[in-house]
Amino acid sequence: MKKMNLILSGSLLVMSLGVLSPAVVYAGAETETAQEDENGEMSWVFDDCGILSDDEITELNDELATIYDTYGYDAVLWISQDVGEDEDYRQYAAEFMQANEIGYGDTHEGMCIFHQPGVRNITIVFRGDTQNEFSTRIQDEMLDKCKTYLKDDDPFGGYQSLIHDLEAGLDRISEGENIRLMDLSDEAVGGRFVKDLLMAFVIMIIPTGVLTWYQVRKMKTRVQQPDASEYTTDSGLELSEKHDIFLYETVSQTAKVKNDNNDSGSFSSGGESFSGSSSNY
Repeated sequence: MKKMNLILSGSLLVMSLGVLSPAVVYAGAETETAQEDENGEMSWVFDDCGILSDDEITELNDELATIYDTYGYDAVLWISQDVGEDEDYRQYAAEFMQANEIGYGDTHEGMCIFHQPGVRNITIVFRGDTQNEFSTRIQDEMLDKCKTYLKDDDPFGGYQSLIHDLEAGLDRISEGENIRLMDLSDEAVGGRFVKDLLMAFVIMIIPTGVLTWYQVRKMKTRVQQPDASEYTTDSGLELSEKHDIFLYETVSQTAKVKNDNNDSGSFSSGGESFSGSSSNY
């Protein structure tokens, strides 16, 4: 009887472990990329400053979740208090991605939007193979568009601008094409062409009209003279020639001031390669 009880107890234990194992595996798989919020749902938004409303967080989460589901790409938004200046801001973002295991697939494809409202800095960092697709020029264009919103105290619009540009770039990559600056524009190509054409026409017609009006005002009646003597004075024409000789020559050079203060390019964190851009606004 004692032997039978041991057999039954062992069978129940094996059955219990078989039921619990799938749940443990599923929970572990869910925490590989984003974090779970208080409701147990996946969240790609980390708002440590509380500047976003619940509705805004939900909308941004939905957009980032769509990118994850469509392209298998892990992108997060981290809004932080001032982290200090011990490191490059891009380094903090890279370490944040590594610490939170942000990055999908074997190459850890992912992006981090890192915003510090207190010091008025916005940073984006790319991880994995897409860091080569999103070149420094593309990254700077993304930041410049975002900063127009941040300067107007519209961080939500700035975050959406970066997310939409990311989605446009990933769409080009999925088609096997390179990302172009025009792909980041909110306007259609035809609309941009017409706008630029009208702007060029306006720019040309204004100075042309002013110069024409000025020359007409200066015009006076002229009478043609058949004899060249009419164009000289009574004393005739005298020519003189002078030469200036310089013994010394000094050449000075001034460095051209950059139009922005973006820190862009590749860097490493924990032995891993990253690429990112950081800019104050």
